[in-house]
Amino acid sequence: GQGSSPDDEIRSNSTRGGESMRESSSRNGSSSNSNSANNNNSASSSSSSAAHLHHHHPPSHPTNNLHAIQHSMMNNNINYDNHVVAGDVNMNDNSANNHNHGSAGISSSGSSRSTARFAAAANAAAFANNNNQNQQGVTSTGSGSSQDVIMHNNASIHNDLHYNNPNNNLYHRQPQHQYYSSSAGAPSSQAAASSMSTHHNTHHNLLTADINPNNTHYSQYSSITYPGELTVYSWGRGEDGQLGIGDTSDQDEPTYVDALRGVGVKQIACGSGHTVVLTGEGEVYTWGRGDDGRLGHGDNGWKYVPRLTHSLTGQIITHVTCGSYHTAAVSSNGDLYTWGGGMYGKLGHGSESGHSTPRRVEALVGLSVIDIACGSRHTAVVTNKGCLYTWGDKENGVAGHGDTEGHQYTPKLLERLSGKKVVQLSACGFHTGCLTDQGECFTWGEGKFGRLGHGAERNCHSPRLIETLLGKRPKQIACGGFHSAVVTEDGKMYTFGGGEHGQLGHGDKVNKVKPTLVQALDGIVLQQITCGWSHSVALTTNGEVFTWGNGDHGKLGHGNGKKVSTPQLVERLVGHLVVRVASYNEHTAALVEPQSIADGGSRRRAPGTMVPVSACYLHDMKEMVNDEEYSDVTFIVEGQPIYALRAVLAKRCEHFAAMFRSGMRESEAGVEIPIPTISRAVFLLILEYLYTDSVKIDLDHAVELYIASDLYQISSLRDMCCVIVRRSIGAENATYLLQGAHEAHCHVIKEIAMEYIVANFDVISKGEGIKAVSHGLLLEILSLRP
Repeated sequence: GQGSSPDDEIRSNSTRGGESMRESSSRNGSSSNSNSANNNNSASSSSSSAAHLHHHHPPSHPTNNLHAIQHSMMNNNINYDNHVVAGDVNMNDNSANNHNHGSAGISSSGSSRSTARFAAAANAAAFANNNNQNQQGVTSTGSGSSQDVIMHNNASIHNDLHYNNPNNNLYHRQPQHQYYSSSAGAPSSQAAASSMSTHHNTHHNLLTADINPNNTHYSQYSSITYPGELTVYSWGRGEDGQLGIGDTSDQDEPTYVDALRGVGVKQIACGSGHTVVLTGEGEVYTWGRGDDGRLGHGDNGWKYVPRLTHSLTGQIITHVTCGSYHTAAVSSNGDLYTWGGGMYGKLGHGSESGHSTPRRVEALVGLSVIDIACGSRHTAVVTNKGCLYTWGDKENGVAGHGDTEGHQYTPKLLERLSGKKVVQLSACGFHTGCLTDQGECFTWGEGKFGRLGHGAERNCHSPRLIETLLGKRPKQIACGGFHSAVVTEDGKMYTFGGGEHGQLGHGDKVNKVKPTLVQALDGIVLQQITCGWSHSVALTTNGEVFTWGNGDHGKLGHGNGKKVSTPQLVERLVGHLVVRVASYNEHTAALVEPQSIADGGSRRRAPGTMVPVSACYLHDMKEMVNDEEYSDVTFIVEGQPIYALRAVLAKRCEHFAAMFRSGMRESEAGVEIPIPTISRAVFLLILEYLYTDSVKIDLDHAVELYIASDLYQISSLRDMCCVIVRRSIGAENATYLLQGAHEAHCHVIKEIAMEYIVANFDVISKGEGIKAVSHGLLLEILSLRP
C-alpha cells in the first residue's frame, strides 16, 4: 500500500544520525498506514519533550522591577484614574487592554542586515535611572514573564508598512505597489522574482536583475504578479513545529502564522517536518524540525516559530525550496546554496557530509540557476539557458543519468535533455518531472503506482516523454510522494500514480498509470497544483483552494481528518485571495494577498466578511499623525511638538482615555503635555499604531518601544516587540540587544537576548559584539552556561 510518506520517518530527537535512520524504512511505499501511525504516536512524547526543552528558559536574572520603572514614569508625568495610580496594577489584566482594538500589525526591519547598537535604549535607560525612587509598592506581573509570544488567530497582515487583522478579513493594498512573482511549481511552491515584473523600487530590481534576462523562460517560478507582499497560513501536522505557530499541535483548518506578521513573504516551501519562506527583501526564514541542520541555523534544534537564517547575510535570495531533509536557496546572481542532510550527495558538495548552514554549490559557479526542486534523495536545477542538472541518489534512476549504481555527488548535466529548453521543474520523494518550451512533459525515477505517467509502473532511468499529454499544453507539473499532477494552459488538471488515499481526485482509490482528467474540477480554471505524499492541493484563478486525499492531521484544512477522494473547497479560506499553495509531507501552507475581495466583489464571500479597508483610508490616517492643522492636543517630546487627535487616542488607548477624562490640567483643551522620558521616534511609532493599527519596528527601537507600549497598556504592540526580537536576533546583534535591554531594565527582552547568547556562546564569544557586553553581564552569561 501507499503509506502517508515513503520515508515513514522515525521521529526521534536524533541529530546527525536521524536521516540515515529514517532512510532505512521502505522507499517503495510498502510501509503500512498502521506502521506509520505507530511511528507518529511513538514520537509524540519525544517531540513534546523537544518542545518542552525549546520553551525552557534560563533562570531569572537579577534585574530591576520593570513595571515599577514604568509606573514611576507614569507618576512623574501624571496620575489619572484610581486604577492607574494604584500600585498593584497588573498590566496583563485583560480588562485593562480592551481598548487596543486588535493586534499589532508590525513590520520588522531588524534583520540580519541590522547591526546598530540600539541607541534608543539610552533614552529608556535615562528614564529608568530617573525614576528609581518611585518603585515602592508596584508589582511586575506584566513584564517579567512574557516569553514566546504567539497570538494565534488574532494577527495582522503585512503589505509594505500597513497591516490589518486577517481573521476579520480587513485587507487593503499599498498605493505604491511592490510587484513580485510567485511559484507555479510543486511540491514546494517557491516564487522567484522575474524581470517580467515591473518594479517601483530599486531594491526589488536587484532581486530580478539576473533572472531570465530574455523573458523567454517559463519556469516553475512563473511570472505572476501581485501588488504588495503576502502573509502565511498553515495547517496539518504540527508535531515538529513546522506550522510555525509556536507549538507542536496539529491544525485542521488554515491558521494564520502570527509570528510572521510584518514580514512581507513572497515565497514558501514545505519540507518533511520543516518550512522555509522568502521575504520581499531577499531574506530567508525557516522553522520546524531541525535535525540534519536543515533549518540552516548552525545547529540541529527544532524551531517552533520562524527564525531568520543569519548565515545568508549579505546575500539577496531570489527563491527557496526544500526536500525531505535538505533546503536550498538561489541568490540574485544565480548561485545555489544548499544545507541539511547530505546523504546520497544530494547537497552537491562532492560528499555525503551534511551542513547546518547554507553552503554554495561550487560546481555550479558561473552558471545562473533559476529553478530548483528537491526530492528525498536528490536535487535538480535549471539554468537560465534551460539546461537541467541533477545529483544525488541514482537508485531506480532517480538522478536521471541512465545508471542506477552509486550516487552523483556533484551537479551533472542531464544529457537526455541537452537539446531541450527546460522551463519548469518539480521533484518529490523519488521521482522528477519537467516541462520544455515545446509543451513536452518528461518524468523519470521510481515508477511504482504509475507516478511517471508512462502507462506502466516501471522505473525510468532517464527522462521519458509522457505521450498522453502531447497536445494538452501543460504549464505546470507537480510531483508528490506517490502521484503526480499536471495543469494545462486552459486550467484543466490531469493526475496519475497512486490513488489509495483518493489523492488523484477521481472519486475512487484506484491507481492511474496514465494522466487522467479530473472531472470534478470541470468548469473551474486552475492556476497551480501542489502534491504532498498522499494529498493534493489546487489553487484556482480566482484565489480559491481545493484539497483532497488523505486528511490525517487535518492537512486538507476541512476541519477534520477525513479522507476525501474528490476536490473539496477549503471553506476557511473563502473570502481570502490565496495566490500560492505549498505542501510536501504532512502539512500544507498558503500565501494570501492582504485584500479580501480582489475583483470588485465577484468572488464568493465568507459569511460576515467585512468590506475591505482601502489603501487610501489607511494612508490618510497615517498622514494625520502629527498633523497640526486638525489636531486638538499637543505633546512636547524632546523639546518639539507632536500633534494628535484626542478622540483617536482615547478610543484606542485606555491610558490616554484616563488622561483626558481626569479633569486635571492634561485634560484641558490647548494644553501642551510634556513627555519627558520617551524619544520622539518611539512616541511617533506609538501614535502611528494607534491611528492605523500598523507600524514598522526597527530592532533598534524594540527595547524602548516595549517599555513605552507597556506603559500605555498597548499589550499587542508590547508583545510584538518580543516577537520582533525573537525573529530578528542573531549572533551579530544579540550582545548589543542584551546590553541595551539591561541598561533600560527591560527584563523580558534581556532574557530573550540572554537565552540566545547562552545557547550560541561559542559563536558569539568570537565576534566583535562580545566587547559591547559589560563585565557584570559577561559573568551572568557564564554563570548560565551548562
